[in-house]
Order: sequence, then structure tokens, then C-alpha cells
Amino acid sequence: MLTLYDDVFSPYARKVRIALYEKGLPFERVRALHGDCNRSDFVHVNPRAEVPALVDGDFSLYDSTIICEYLEDRHPEPPIYPRDRRLRAECRLLEDLADTQLDAATYAVTIVELGRRESHAALHDTARRDLERLYNELEQRLGRAPFFCGDFSLADIAVAPHLMAAAFLGFPLDPAKHPVLTRWMERVQERPAVARDNADVIETLQRLQAEGRPAFDPYRVQWRSDRLEWVIKNGFADWFAEEMRAGRTFFPITVAH
Repeated sequence: MLTLYDDVFSPYARKVRIALYEKGLPFERVRALHGDCNRSDFVHVNPRAEVPALVDGDFSLYDSTIICEYLEDRHPEPPIYPRDRRLRAECRLLEDLADTQLDAATYAVTIVELGRRESHAALHDTARRDLERLYNELEQRLGRAPFFCGDFSLADIAVAPHLMAAAFLGFPLDPAKHPVLTRWMERVQERPAVARDNADVIETLQRLQAEGRPAFDPYRVQWRSDRLEWVIKNGFADWFAEEMRAGRTFFPITVAH
């Protein structure tokens, strides 16, 4: 039996869960942060204490991209990657765009607006412009195909959770500007695996609201790689420096001195 360490709201954990549902693979779920454990409970699986992490018998691994590749190699049917080599490369490019650019464009806004219920006009406007650029690129890449890469694949699985999160944050697709991408999102939402995961996210949100609990701690935030790059290159270095001075940031893996 596979064991997945995840968090219901993580787009990376969502990617892995949808892939598992698409493949019909049963798995035991350990919900980090909102149920079964906290970060320190699975450092034996992922030293970075990040979700998702997967255990398959005596073998464990982490990082959503690596996990999905492993699942495809271990359980090739039904496939979640295109068979054609060029389409397979395109699939990986789109997954990378989702994991790096889409994620980075919404991360700071999620912390400030969703987590702290504060406003930061410059952050919001910059995120909106960056997402508009990415929506334009995705619209162009889709063309007339029903899904990215032709058939439903990991490209669709990777992109969808980020676009859902962006809409929740107030950056929805505009059907007039992005009609192809809007119709694609409707098709994706109809997939049983995606609908199943959506129901889980909504149920958890409703439960946390009823309990008066936040989805995450917005005053103790983990930062890394592309999220940091987005903040710095868009002129928010001073904002981030204040976040660090105030002790509102942390980084995975603390090196002992």
C-alpha cells in the first residue's frame, strides 16, 4: 500500500492525488498540518519537511514531479504522460511552468490577502499582471486541443490546481479574453479524479471555517526558490526583508552550526 504525506491545499499534493486517482491506485493518506501530523513527523521521508512525500514499501521519495514520474514508471496504465516524445517533453514543460511560474505568482498574495486578511496593492497588481501573461501563454499553447498535449495528461493535472487557487484569490479566467482556457477548465473540472479532489478541498475549507481555524499560519511562512525569485525580481525585496526581521519566514532544512 502506498502512503502519501500531503496537505489538502498544496497544489503539489493535489497534483499527486489527482494522478493517483486517475491511475486508480489505492493509498493511505497522512494529512500534514490539517489532521494527522505536523512537519516534524515526516522528516524521515522528506528532510525538507515539505509535502507531498510518498512511501512505497521500504522505498520513499519526495517532490511532486519525481513522485508522478515514479508512479508512471511503476504503474504505466493508464498513462498520465503522452507516449510521443515531443508531447511528453511539452507535458514536462507545462508542468514546470505550473510548478514555478504559476505558483510563484500567487504565493505572496496568498500569504497577505488570504492568510492575514490585509491588502497590498502593489503585490496584488503585480500578481494580476503576471497571471495575465501566463493565462495568455496557456491560451496559446492549448490552441484547438481539448487538453494540453492533446489527451488529458500530467500537464493538465499540474496546471489546474494553480488556476483554481488563482480564481479563489480573485484572479479568475475571463471568458472573453481566454475562451479556450475557460472551456479547458470546465472540461478538467468534469474529470472524476479532479471532482473528487475538489470535494476534498471544499469539505476541508468548510470544516476549518466552522472550527475557526486558518488554512495555514500566515505569520510563519516557508519560502524557497522560485517564490523568492518572484518577490525579488518584482521589487519587493524590502517587503521580504521586513518579513525576515519580524520572524515571519523560515526555510527548509536548518543547518546546524
